[in-house]
Amino acid sequence: MNRSNKPRANPPATPLEDRKVQQAAIWAVLLFAATLLIYAQVWSFGFVIVDDPNYVPQNPHVVQGITLHGLKWSWTAIHDYNWIPFTWLSLMLDTDVYGGRPGGYHLTNVLLHAANTVLLFLVLAAATGARAKSAAVAALFALHPLHVESVAWVAERKDVLSTLFGLLSLFAYVRYAMQGGLRKLSASFVFLVCSLLSKQTLVTLPFVFLLLDYWPLGRLNMTGRVPNSPQRIAPRGTRPSAPARIERALFDRRQSPGRLLAEKIPFFLASAVFSLVAVFAQSSAGAVVALNETSLTSRIANAVVAYAAYLEKTAFPQNLAVYYPHPGENWRWTVIAGAAAVLLAITAAVIGSVRRYPFLFVGWFWYLGTLVPMIGLVQIGSQQMADRYTYFPLIGLFIAVAWLVPELVPLGLLRTRVLPAAVLASIVLMAATTYVQIGYWHDSVTLLSHSLECTGDNSIARRYLGIAYVQEGSPAQGADELKQAVLLAPADASLHIQLGDVLQHLGQLDEAAAQYREALTLDSHSAQAHSNLGLIFFKHHEYEQARQEYRRALEIEPDFPSAHTNLAALCFTTADYAGAIAHSERVLRQDPDSTDSEMCIAMALRAQGHLDDAIRRVEHVLELKPEDPVAREELAHTLALKNGTANTSHAAQQQKAP
Repeated sequence: MNRSNKPRANPPATPLEDRKVQQAAIWAVLLFAATLLIYAQVWSFGFVIVDDPNYVPQNPHVVQGITLHGLKWSWTAIHDYNWIPFTWLSLMLDTDVYGGRPGGYHLTNVLLHAANTVLLFLVLAAATGARAKSAAVAALFALHPLHVESVAWVAERKDVLSTLFGLLSLFAYVRYAMQGGLRKLSASFVFLVCSLLSKQTLVTLPFVFLLLDYWPLGRLNMTGRVPNSPQRIAPRGTRPSAPARIERALFDRRQSPGRLLAEKIPFFLASAVFSLVAVFAQSSAGAVVALNETSLTSRIANAVVAYAAYLEKTAFPQNLAVYYPHPGENWRWTVIAGAAAVLLAITAAVIGSVRRYPFLFVGWFWYLGTLVPMIGLVQIGSQQMADRYTYFPLIGLFIAVAWLVPELVPLGLLRTRVLPAAVLASIVLMAATTYVQIGYWHDSVTLLSHSLECTGDNSIARRYLGIAYVQEGSPAQGADELKQAVLLAPADASLHIQLGDVLQHLGQLDEAAAQYREALTLDSHSAQAHSNLGLIFFKHHEYEQARQEYRRALEIEPDFPSAHTNLAALCFTTADYAGAIAHSERVLRQDPDSTDSEMCIAMALRAQGHLDDAIRRVEHVLELKPEDPVAREELAHTLALKNGTANTSHAAQQQKAP
């Protein structure tokens, strides 16, 4: 009798398996919906002054949406200390979809966070088979207040996007570990690369794979032989249960530590390459703090204290700020010793109970290991720590808690009824806290005022709060905040310049000039200070002194745009129209869409009698800014001159600087 060569179809799923799939789907929908509900308020939020302008509203590549020029820039530019091409592409896509509305960028962040929540649930459920515990971990991830910063901050798109790809990499790896298949391992590698192209945070992901190999995947074989499984052989004519099939797959695929490491060599190589990329990007942009500014001893102390501080904020999420000032070398050794004692005690307990509670080992070292790139050993900027750094690492702590608590609760009513109710109540309380924390991100003034309340006085928060007040139309309050910032950081030249700019805006020109001179005392090579001081002289009609300051700025930085812009205005005012055109052209080489420079050239051409050329320039400005009243008035006047109908008094008025 001939036998068919067709592969035998898998037996149909049992009702029990169907019910488990339905339960998993319900958990996923509930988690996704809860995340959207808690974060729905961000739809009405705007951009905040901290970093957001560099990422969207003041980034000319992002605000134009996806263009060929933008695609090239995203892959070649180091911007805001980062090389993150996938993040830039996602923000450009948002511009095309939402038309630049801030709420759209926020919505995408929330959708990515919700997707991460569901993915985390699916990864853990697939690896452990424990859907309720996996859902608890995902709920903690979705609704914990420490994660608000990564989601409600548009500039942290890189966090949620890189984690999305990281979790996809984890999911593909779990499927590979349980079912085999080079395609699944290759997919995991591709997703890891995508994650690192979004942000080089998850360079530690291959180490997470090794932790999962130990538990819950059970792939680590320390004996050198394949152990026997009591469930490997099912009775003839029956289909093994899902747990039995999983168990068989695990036992069949156990490997030695060496082979587990060998299969991950491409992952480790990718992580090493992208780590070097991150260090290069941050070093070339000047973000890495030198050892002579922050000592190695201080960095180690900060790492120890930060690890413990994150634990405290995880358990008691209060006083969460957008900026935590670094104490520098001013450490209290009692604080360091206390933090070190806590970390060592937990580590010892985890290692001591590794056989009984392997999930504690995995969760704890997940937390410790994935925080290493952000713990401050390589100091970036002036912050001590940041809530956003915990976005992925806290998953380890959530796993440890979700699996340990049921083990500590006695069997019976306490575990089946009281524990689920207590977990649900805790999650609801945490969600309420998160909802309040999200509200602080409504606007820059609210966010930075709250940050000052949480951390105490510091110059960085005062500086940003001052700028936020200015942008919201309260320059006097902004000046007050910046004055406080100057008192806290009197040696910061850039802070004096910012205060001078606000004072100049308020018409307090002498006070502004004093701030610029103080900045030059601290940094005589500040092109910005020279250019701004020249503007004060210009407003006082002291043209020669203004010219000297502008030229000094250009000696320091030959392509400094504001100095060329200011010098062009000075040249126009003193009837040096050729000079006005030349300096404006220098600005346009760097910024082809500079309408101020186009207008200066147009007015200089009109003053020279080149009316047709002037008209073309103004028309180009109106293509870029159709409602610009100055350009419309200039066009009307130039056309009138061409037609011989211009008002002479108006012509005299137009000789003022643009």
